[in-house]
Amino acid sequence: MTARAAKRYRLLLIAPRLTYPHLWNLREVSELMGKRLFSYPLALPLVAALTPANYDIRIVHEDIETIPFDAPVDLVGITSMVPTIGRAYEIADAFRARGVPVVMGGTHVTFNTGEALKHASAVVAGEAEGVWPRCCADFEAGTLAGVYRAAEPPVFKTSPMPRWDLIDTSGLLVLGVQASRGCPYRCEFCLVSKMFGNRMRYRDLDDLLEEIRRLPKAQLFFVDDNLTADKEYARALMPRLEQLRVSWSCQASIDVADDEQLLAAMARAGCMSIVIGFESVDPAALTETRKFHNRIQRYEEAIRRVHAAGIHVIGALIVGFDADTPETFDHIFEFTTRNNISQVMLSTLTVLPGTDLTERMRADGRLVGADTRLINGVYPCMRYQNFSQEDLYHRYFGLLGRLYDYGVVEKKVREVLG
Repeated sequence: MTARAAKRYRLLLIAPRLTYPHLWNLREVSELMGKRLFSYPLALPLVAALTPANYDIRIVHEDIETIPFDAPVDLVGITSMVPTIGRAYEIADAFRARGVPVVMGGTHVTFNTGEALKHASAVVAGEAEGVWPRCCADFEAGTLAGVYRAAEPPVFKTSPMPRWDLIDTSGLLVLGVQASRGCPYRCEFCLVSKMFGNRMRYRDLDDLLEEIRRLPKAQLFFVDDNLTADKEYARALMPRLEQLRVSWSCQASIDVADDEQLLAAMARAGCMSIVIGFESVDPAALTETRKFHNRIQRYEEAIRRVHAAGIHVIGALIVGFDADTPETFDHIFEFTTRNNISQVMLSTLTVLPGTDLTERMRADGRLVGADTRLINGVYPCMRYQNFSQEDLYHRYFGLLGRLYDYGVVEKKVREVLG
């Protein structure tokens, strides 16, 4: 007697649109290069890979596709961050009005499960491994409900191949890859250690490299918060990555510049740029946000070493710390100009649910109930010590205009390429 085939289900995975895009969506750069998006949320192809085989899956990113609200689907999954959460709730409400169960995941709902359950049938809090298959089983049994959270973070030694076959990757500049999770630091404004823990977890190199080998593109971005936190792991990765002839960018702490041999190996392995979180050029601001591992006196030599290796520095800086003054904006311009940082990832200090900064602002009565669509690192969204929100807004965009003045950028690029 043959076993009966498992019932098939139709699963729709959705990334909601961003109402107010900001500079680092790189939408204009992507379009200039003939692409539709810079990248794609890695969460969706990874969740698709974790889904049981008896599901027919469709993935939709609302920034480039229309959501098929009337399509015949059995289950909907939505990933969201703070600036897209309002739209995510609208989408969830629309499908639930049709009687379709909805599961939500992502950083915002992880720290706001009660709020999310007003719109979703269930919430995946934190990482999906070990949790999403249980969600699917409960859905099939008709018992899907509540919060699904792993008792312990997944080991993350191996990871299934993300389902990039479900996405038109020809319209993307790069594909996301993840080698590690976690962050050993506890910066006040950051969610990474809250979401993934302070203990670093690394994939086996064979598993990671096999994924990269099978990707449909050779242009990558490592989404790890700090790819080179474990220098021994990074040194082992680079020569094997070099063999795959890919080009890539990553994020790393300033101490990546302490090892010039590692920098050289990264360049040979295809590293084009590194996002370094300088955050501030004021020691008082670094102390305020608990960025104790940054030493301003090391900045300029670190930048020189990275540039000397043939790798671009993308400098991440924040304005709006309690220690900041109007002069801070001039200091940032002078610092980035002097060190030929042509790409400056400038953000306003932003309160994200779950961070220690948000709790401090709540205790001090400095939260303002900002529209979540505006909590994207651009628009001032709290009460600042030395600036009104309007003042900080104008100073922020004024500095962006100076940083990206054509003549300023051209000079920096010529210096770096020279």
